[in-house]
Amino acid sequence: MNEQMVIVTSAGVARLQDEAERIAKIKVRGCVPVECGPEIPMAPGRGPMMRFTPREMRQTECGGIVSVKTGEAGRDAARVADAFDAMERASLKAHRAAEVRRASAGQDPQAYSALFTPGQISAARDYAALVERVSASGVKCSSLEASHSGGGGGGGDREAAIFRDFQRLRALHRRIGDGLAKEVRRIRPSKNGGVRRRAIYVRRLVDMVCLGDMSLHEVLNKHGWEKKGDAIKALRAALCAALDRMQGYDFTEAKNGVDS
Repeated sequence: MNEQMVIVTSAGVARLQDEAERIAKIKVRGCVPVECGPEIPMAPGRGPMMRFTPREMRQTECGGIVSVKTGEAGRDAARVADAFDAMERASLKAHRAAEVRRASAGQDPQAYSALFTPGQISAARDYAALVERVSASGVKCSSLEASHSGGGGGGGDREAAIFRDFQRLRALHRRIGDGLAKEVRRIRPSKNGGVRRRAIYVRRLVDMVCLGDMSLHEVLNKHGWEKKGDAIKALRAALCAALDRMQGYDFTEAKNGVDS
């Protein structure tokens, strides 16, 4: 076997070190929390993981109800972090920085208010899982409807389950509505950095956040809007209202105008 010597310049060494640091950061982001045990493999392509404690309510011998940890061997579970985790983390970081400034100014502290309720986050994640399940089924809704309307009772349990998923997805789309989350005001492109603004529809807002893992800032940027506080608040209000409708709250037809 012939041995070869490779001479690397200082610039090449720096590039190798930068590449090693980049790979190390990717591996850190893909690490699984130690509380979840060693059985879950590290997978950088999966993305950052969030630890949580699985629990369920059980009845005691005395008739009471207690919360019991149900993780394997008492361990915690993990899930892939999404846009809601990132937005909540950024909001909490900004709140802590504001509290430091408030304390230095001698002002009273303020309690932190979460961006989204647990129900809204659950509705968003259920919607994302449903869309992924429907997309992975490999079946068109029109062909399913034809098989069901054709009679014969064919299809089996799998087709029936897929058909129910299609029906549920259509119902959620109706609840989301086709209204505007952010309308375009008449403004010259020169006053907006030369970027032309586009209207943001509620359905597109929900899909970009829930399916595309995009933050509200990124949604605004994609549509040519500046990252201003009022725009973020209006967009978050529209998203929260859509998530509430997906849960069945405020179950009215989405307005054709701006969603409030």
